[in-house]
Amino acid sequence: MPLNRATLIRISTIDKCLQNRFRRWTIDDLIDACTDALAEFEGRSNPVSRRTFQNDLALMRSDRLGYNAPIVVRENKYYEYDDPDFSITHLPLNDEGLNALNSALDILRQLQGFPQLASSIETISKLNEQISRQTGSALPAMDMERVEGYVGSQFIGKIYEAVRRRQTLVIEYQSFKARYPKALIVYPYLLKEYRNRWFLIGEKASNRAPQVNIFALDRIHSVAIDREHPFKKCVDFDPEHFFDDTIGVTRGIHDKARRVVIQIDRNQAPYVESKPFHRSQKVEQRFSDGSIQLSLKVVINNELERLILGYGHHAEVIAPPEFRARIAENLKLASSHYQN
Repeated sequence: MPLNRATLIRISTIDKCLQNRFRRWTIDDLIDACTDALAEFEGRSNPVSRRTFQNDLALMRSDRLGYNAPIVVRENKYYEYDDPDFSITHLPLNDEGLNALNSALDILRQLQGFPQLASSIETISKLNEQISRQTGSALPAMDMERVEGYVGSQFIGKIYEAVRRRQTLVIEYQSFKARYPKALIVYPYLLKEYRNRWFLIGEKASNRAPQVNIFALDRIHSVAIDREHPFKKCVDFDPEHFFDDTIGVTRGIHDKARRVVIQIDRNQAPYVESKPFHRSQKVEQRFSDGSIQLSLKVVINNELERLILGYGHHAEVIAPPEFRARIAENLKLASSHYQN
């Protein structure tokens, strides 16, 4: 059984529960705690099965990870540690356990911006410290792109809860063009991350017609729950699929995907094929010089424009004609900066 992120969350949750000696834990209690933890941290709504729970217990009781957890059942009903001071965070791990936990911890570190994870992050941090002590090295094996001190990250937890619970928010928001922040009543629909920036996708209560608004978290000054205005759902917004045909976050609720055709020269063709612009990307033609012509079905927005411009002379927009003209004008303006 692989020690993936979900397994680690469940094991950490069971350990935390069994350390609480002021409560008696039945199998249903522990399964509910694991289900709630996965719903909180991974957005899973399906309950943890008894078989999965029993596998987790067997893993903790075994020496596969070096735990040998003394989990006993009292009165044929209540689970507890036979040693009241036992915790999986106090034990040395074997090599397999160290390798598995190192891999899981590398992934779990991505979630540390969420205050809802505080209790589990504490357990994870202890496990990480244990690993570092045993291996004699805290050198990372994975380097993920991140922005240190990102302004707005302190609001992620509160907005995340409001989205989940469908609670109206009052935010103080200052766009780049505004001189002062302005208080807005917002119905929050989705938190989205794009290139290390976080965005709240929602709808202003003041909108005259249904539409989605996009708020960069680094432009928000404050966030509070608004208990006076009931939450309003936008029937035209599907958080699961709204951005399927979009690169980035800029789009209107009624924007339609267009067929965009781009020619990539031989120097960049292998990179664009190995890392597509978008999931809809298709190679339509291959030329004898090694260049390719590809198509996308996407909303035409600023992010798509910047992506193509980033390839400079290596990329040429073929269609649609108005988008080709828009890219050409941008390249002309860019070239004019270098004329002198």
